[in-house]
Amino acid sequence: MIKNRISKTVLATVIAELCVAGYAGAQTTTAQPAGGEVQQVVVSGIRASLSSSLMTKRLQDGVVDAVSAEDAGKFPDTNIAESLQRVTGVQIQRNNGEGRYISVRGLGPEFNNVLINGRTMTSDTGGREFSFDVLSSDLISKAIVYKTSQAFLPEGGIGSTVDIQTARPLSGKVGSSTVVNVSDSWDSNSRKNTPNLSALYSYANAEKNFGVSGSLSYTDRASRQYKALNDAWNLLDVKTINGNLNSKGLTAADVTTKKLLMPQSYGFQNEDESRKRLVANTTVQYNPSRDWKITADALYSRLNQRNKVIAISDWMNPTQLNVKTDANGQVTGFDRPGSNFVANNPGLAAAGILTEANSNDMIVKGGDRLSTTLAYGLNSKWNLSPDWKLEADLSSSRTAIGYPDLWIVAGMVPKNGDVLTFGSTPTVTFGDGIADPSAVRAHAVGNTIASNHDDLHEGRLNASWSTDMGWFKGLQMGTAYSQRKVEHIQWSSDSWNAFSGYHVSLPSSLFTVTPLGNPFGSGGGVPANFLSFDPYDYMAYLNQPSLIPQSNDPAHYADKSVFPNGPMAIDYTKPSLWAVREKVANAFVQSRWEGEGWSGDLGLRYMHVKSQSSGTSRILLSAVQSPNDTTYIQNWGPMQTNSVDNSYNAWLPSANLKFDLTSDMLLRFGASKTLTRPTLNQMGVSNSYGGRTGYVTSGGGNPYLKPMRSNNFDVSYEWYLSKTNYVSAALFTKKVSDFLETSLQDTKLPQYPNEIVHDTRVRNGQKGTIKGAELAGQFAFDKIHPLLEGFGVTANYTYVDAEANRDTSEGPVACGYPGLSRQSYNASLFFENSKFQARASYNWRNHFSIDCGGGSTLPRNRAAYGQTDASLRYNLTQQLSLYLDAINLTNAKVHEYANNDSQFLTLENDGRRINLGLRMQF
Repeated sequence: MIKNRISKTVLATVIAELCVAGYAGAQTTTAQPAGGEVQQVVVSGIRASLSSSLMTKRLQDGVVDAVSAEDAGKFPDTNIAESLQRVTGVQIQRNNGEGRYISVRGLGPEFNNVLINGRTMTSDTGGREFSFDVLSSDLISKAIVYKTSQAFLPEGGIGSTVDIQTARPLSGKVGSSTVVNVSDSWDSNSRKNTPNLSALYSYANAEKNFGVSGSLSYTDRASRQYKALNDAWNLLDVKTINGNLNSKGLTAADVTTKKLLMPQSYGFQNEDESRKRLVANTTVQYNPSRDWKITADALYSRLNQRNKVIAISDWMNPTQLNVKTDANGQVTGFDRPGSNFVANNPGLAAAGILTEANSNDMIVKGGDRLSTTLAYGLNSKWNLSPDWKLEADLSSSRTAIGYPDLWIVAGMVPKNGDVLTFGSTPTVTFGDGIADPSAVRAHAVGNTIASNHDDLHEGRLNASWSTDMGWFKGLQMGTAYSQRKVEHIQWSSDSWNAFSGYHVSLPSSLFTVTPLGNPFGSGGGVPANFLSFDPYDYMAYLNQPSLIPQSNDPAHYADKSVFPNGPMAIDYTKPSLWAVREKVANAFVQSRWEGEGWSGDLGLRYMHVKSQSSGTSRILLSAVQSPNDTTYIQNWGPMQTNSVDNSYNAWLPSANLKFDLTSDMLLRFGASKTLTRPTLNQMGVSNSYGGRTGYVTSGGGNPYLKPMRSNNFDVSYEWYLSKTNYVSAALFTKKVSDFLETSLQDTKLPQYPNEIVHDTRVRNGQKGTIKGAELAGQFAFDKIHPLLEGFGVTANYTYVDAEANRDTSEGPVACGYPGLSRQSYNASLFFENSKFQARASYNWRNHFSIDCGGGSTLPRNRAAYGQTDASLRYNLTQQLSLYLDAINLTNAKVHEYANNDSQFLTLENDGRRINLGLRMQF
């Protein structure tokens, strides 16, 4: 029995080596993410892709999953994140309907270490989370998800480590090959068609000692998003005016103050987005000898994302009329007084209770994103002897992003009040029309330009020794060093309150009547039209010298020493700057062990981190309430520089053990300590201030953050029914401490002596436990019945439970771990033959927390979401095929709420995407 089991194991290994062609992660000796030569899996068809991914999973000592390309330029989805969501335990977050971030086993994007060919990539977010939408899936051959830790893996991935591998020329066939993809993309909301093009070229000489490959991808997408939104739910002292919109002569005696849960705002938004992405990749491989292999590669990505965001919104002051509540003290509806009500009730103004009417605001937001990434590396591998191997790797990555940060508000002061109701579908009935260009007045202007720069240089040296000393089979050891710097620069205008208060009339020529999309599809009381405007034309009008006398502080805003180019202009002489520098040194040793029917590894990783956070910004001296509304005029002092140093180290042991229960069944165990370092943009020394009278806000960075730590335990059972079919079950536990999350704390600041300031920033929070179970399987029905030949199914289910020990003394908090869905599953049904391929997939995740609020603000949760995608392929010839991809077929919508569904926050309609294309191979 033992001999038969060993022979089958050896046979499986041989088959795997032939299929994977020397994949660097195959652990017949030592496993490592692809840092140098990565053997491309040249496969065709859905089954071959599933078989390749399955063999990668089977050969590991730890718990691993993978997604493989069906063929060169044929990754299963148009977006890498959207392919990874089909891996057990992986969930994604979308940006305007397109996958951008991943979560693994309930832990968000910042807790997952993403590598490109074994190397860390810089990010356009200023943090460590990787934006998958900056890469094209055409250049990817495989993505491997390591769910259990091993000493050779770079630290940082409490959730997982994901290694994305690009194609290598010496892994393919001799000679040259070319693949071209041409497609057209259609968006159902924007109703626009946009082009997409990609090309891949690979060459290897007859001796297989020199090869070059390159790829170029251009993606264009035009989309539109419809949204209904409320910014937050807050626990406030609400002044309830007892009357109705027609009441007259009310006084302070008609006002009741209660502490209630109050919506902060409500309105509707249209967002038009243009997203153009150019990605280029090249690889050169040269083998000076059979024992020496050199690989050099470079990657360039440029994402130009243009957003035009127009919204109509009602801000909810904590003084309202005819307030209705439920038994839990939650506001369910009220009337917003207009100017007629204010004029008819002067006693309320005299008592300081209601001095101004509510407004209907037209808002333009800036969300453009111009992101550029350049990465390059050099890898060298030597076979020093049959038992000793040496690998050296040097790499560098740089990402730069520039973006305007606009929040431009114009508004109307209605004569008649608005009526609002809140529930799972809120409604608003506007007392006056909101599409009258002649009724608009000036309000607040936030005008900022910012940029992030992320630079990373890293090098590593690894050695491996193979031996056959009984159970002991060898060692892998290595050391690495990296330097990283994230820098944020921001230039602003001090124009926020220059014209706030709705007392300056604006020319109707600045505004255009525009159809307003309805995210609900029907219902919700969404008006047919609203007003849009160009923010730069708006600011240019207000920046005229003739308008200064109408500002809130004419002497201040006319001062050329403070505003040399007018109050609306950005002052480039006074940047706000923060930078975080990080130096990381680490070393590891990992031993490999193997006996009859079992194998495993035991390792230890050490790391030492030094960081320095510095910043230059103006100091807020004081804040005075604006004479015309409830905002504050901020008085800034001179520039000031601050710097904070921090350091820490960690020992991270890991162990993985695999048992061959039979020739087809495996049982794995894993135990490790892991950590995730705080992202660099969380560690800045900057501070910001905002809000209004009664709700003042502040935020910024926290240079004293510590890493989040976790003790992890895993067990996995896998039954391999064939090269394609399998079932598996896994259990995991993570005991976490010093969890990193955004939290709100109430504080006092001398600049706002009469206010409670709600400070929001990332802090080290609770400790707790994350535990869960995974079930997965895939099955091709070819041998069941002739009628089922060609059909197959893949499916998986993940359950995650979490316990968090939080301090709830700050206010009402009912929240789990941010990004954690208790349940998720996905399933795909596929069919293929020599001419035709079809696949339909459904992906679902349970509700999860986006942030946990704190202070007087309730959490933000995202409701359960399920999406259906489908793809068709038809092979006209062996070299020519047509394909059709449909994303979000059922037009699923994103819904967010606070503690329960009645506390509405957002409903987002992203629409459907259809891609029709032609693939040519030469």
